[in-house]
Amino acid sequence: MTASDPHLQALRALHAVTKRVHASLDLTQTLEAVASGVVEASGFGLAAVNLAEDNGDYTTVAVAGSDDLRRELLGSTGSAATWRELFRRAERWGSLYFVDHHRGVPESLNAWVPDIAAPDDPALWHPLDCLFAPLMASSGEWLGVLSVDLPDDGRRPNAQQQEILAFFAEHAAIAIQHARLHSQLERSQAEAEYAATHDSLTGLANRALLKARIDALPALGAPHVGVLVVDLNGFKKVNDEAGHEAGDEVLRIVAQRLRHHLRADDLLARTGGDEFVAVLAGEDLSGVLPGTAQRLREAIAEPICGTTGVYRIGASVGYALGHAGEDYSRLVPAADAAMYREKRRSVAPVP
Repeated sequence: MTASDPHLQALRALHAVTKRVHASLDLTQTLEAVASGVVEASGFGLAAVNLAEDNGDYTTVAVAGSDDLRRELLGSTGSAATWRELFRRAERWGSLYFVDHHRGVPESLNAWVPDIAAPDDPALWHPLDCLFAPLMASSGEWLGVLSVDLPDDGRRPNAQQQEILAFFAEHAAIAIQHARLHSQLERSQAEAEYAATHDSLTGLANRALLKARIDALPALGAPHVGVLVVDLNGFKKVNDEAGHEAGDEVLRIVAQRLRHHLRADDLLARTGGDEFVAVLAGEDLSGVLPGTAQRLREAIAEPICGTTGVYRIGASVGYALGHAGEDYSRLVPAADAAMYREKRRSVAPVP
């Protein structure tokens, strides 16, 4: 085998493309590299990657070799039944599946026909010929299907080309598994980070995120910082009389109402069973805090209509205002003390 041998050149190209595919941790980039690599290394002018969905369908997620082909096929989906019929019609070429123009692909499959003349010689590639390489995991699971068209020499691929295509499909399947594992790891990490900083019942920030936000306030440069502490009145009665399922529903609805009456950049946290804290930053909050506190009281006082019944509760709201450069950690206790003063006034006996 010489340095100019076409087989050696194809293997070198395949090696370079495979390295690029395996270097990607993003699934989309991996699939695009697979399609482009096939065009570069396997001797075919067109390639498409069809990714297996959970229900058995296949969606075309990457296309290379033709802008027209990309526009027509990208994002299209073929049903599991259609693909099963396609492979039933196919002739096995080792691990590959070949469907010639006599059998044809199922009409329900969105296929692209290249603009080439139909040859008389059966050894030449017909515009209705199709070749497919399964992308299979080591477990035997079909991850997808690689489809190719338009061989560079215009002939049906020989054993060498088939071997290169099968070899590339094998490495592409490994790369897809690698990218999927990386995506799953990233999702798991993001979910863990979210769980560590958010309340699982309401989706609001928890104490950890609240503290981090307050600790970061000096760097934001906001002239004023305000903290509101909201404690529900009558919530224990809901839990005692209607049960914890009703109590959880009330808390979720209260959280939605509080969020609705705060600004988009304000942080709202659930810090206890029925206690919430909001952190506001900006200019001239001295007029904003009292009005916001009153809106929150009124919003919570509205009847709460849930799936388990209709409930009426109230809220005591305390707030504290600080300036840039102060010790922001004092604001939460100060607002908390103001809330308890209001709560004591609300339950004090009338003389």
